[in-house]
Amino acid sequence: MTKSRLEAFTDGVVAIVLTVLVLDIKIPDPPGFQSLWGIRNTLLAYGISFIFVGVIWVNYHRVFQMADKINYRVVWANIFWLFWLTLCPSVTSWVGRNPTEFWPELSYVLVYTMWSFSFSILMKQVMRANKPDSHVVKTLTKDHRSFLSMFINICLIVGVFFIPMIGLLGRFLVSGLWLLSYRKADEYYHIFFSRKVE
Repeated sequence: MTKSRLEAFTDGVVAIVLTVLVLDIKIPDPPGFQSLWGIRNTLLAYGISFIFVGVIWVNYHRVFQMADKINYRVVWANIFWLFWLTLCPSVTSWVGRNPTEFWPELSYVLVYTMWSFSFSILMKQVMRANKPDSHVVKTLTKDHRSFLSMFINICLIVGVFFIPMIGLLGRFLVSGLWLLSYRKADEYYHIFFSRKVE
């Protein structure tokens, strides 16, 4: 399978997921601010999930543009990553209707944590498929955002047991992390984990 074909397949799945996300938003009646206020939690959950999916999609393509080649391990890691992506609309819908409840928030955090985890697996497989001195390997070796994301995700899983809504709001924080350049994320990584910035 070619790299462009895998990217095209992934684009199709992402487009469907984003479409399903928005279909959960029911147009309120009667028209007015009070009706919109009534679905504020659904809109919040949709907005946070949409931003996260969009940000990761951009980073996904950035990595694949740098990669010279892929193999079937990359393809299957990509499929594993997409599996968790396809669960995102369901948990987003559930948490949007029940933002202060424990089980929807925990499910939301777990699914997105597994999506982050599977993304890091995908990145490692891309690195293994390319030469050690390739641009993609050099860049991903310095990119600590996957590690930082997992650290935040684990904190969110623990936090949900005490303040359920932290799961939804914490996802927004993880999205912000992926908006940073890998160099800026590397600086934060070294600051928080007491390592000297090279």
